[in-house]
Amino acid sequence: MMDRFEYSTPTMGTVLKLVVYADAQASAERWIDAGLSEIERLMPILNNYSPQSEISRLNARCGQAIEISEDLSQVLQHASRWHELSEGVFDITCGALFELWKEARRTKRLPNDIDRKAALDRCGWKHVERDNRQVTVHRPGLILDVSGLATGYIIDAAIEKMILAGCDSFLMDIGGDIRLGAPPPNKAGWKVDVAGLEKDSLPIMQLSLANCSLTTSGDRNQSLSVDGKSYSHLLNPRTGEPLTSHQSCTAIGIKTVDADAAATTLSILGRTQSAKIFDNLPIEQAILLFLEPRADSDPISTPIFSRLTADRDLGF
Repeated sequence: MMDRFEYSTPTMGTVLKLVVYADAQASAERWIDAGLSEIERLMPILNNYSPQSEISRLNARCGQAIEISEDLSQVLQHASRWHELSEGVFDITCGALFELWKEARRTKRLPNDIDRKAALDRCGWKHVERDNRQVTVHRPGLILDVSGLATGYIIDAAIEKMILAGCDSFLMDIGGDIRLGAPPPNKAGWKVDVAGLEKDSLPIMQLSLANCSLTTSGDRNQSLSVDGKSYSHLLNPRTGEPLTSHQSCTAIGIKTVDADAAATTLSILGRTQSAKIFDNLPIEQAILLFLEPRADSDPISTPIFSRLTADRDLGF
């Protein structure tokens, strides 16, 4: 008989939720401890919000060749791979831009053109030299911000430890980045809601999934409104400007690190550009939610969704 065991705790500025099915409490506790230990090991490496983390120390040592850990090296490799896959839309070198617009959301004032250009000038992979695990940031003020895929990487690493310990049926959710194992007993899959565009929106659909990962990226929780115009926390690195269209993307794939990066990438690109690159991405499905342009006679914009599905078998 398999029983359900749940655990939750605040972490990384959000909440970790973990569900496992086990035939004994001792097994469940061992698996959960294995996952939590890996999360605790990785947070001091990848937490951009802690000045003591390895990524923050790297950012603070411009012009110096720094030997980095294997985990940070792997995250930078994933980031570089996604920069290429996304045709430059997923870009962790744009931390200066992210900080500029984060401050704008806090003060509710748009940054001026001079500050925008200065921040954009402090971005770009061309300023980052990598030689195996040795990294040099050459541009003063450039900030490597790995938050767009660090959570996915951490979840994947934690789940691998749990699987090695014998766990098979699990759900791990950190702030909407989710990885799923085998379905609960006598179920076809885990039930996962796809959120609507607004904070108070009902879910637009419910999915039944197993042995995969999914992440949703959008502006329902982070945006700036000035003079009736909305500015998303999602930025297009090619322009240095935030999105002004209201949209989101739920990406589904095998690895959480890929679903994490894909959700951001496709949210920025929108449905037309997303469709052009989708078949080259290591994900199986994407659900893009956006507002249908309204007719002059219709005062309310209607949220609708577009679904992209891979033709290839990713091993689900």
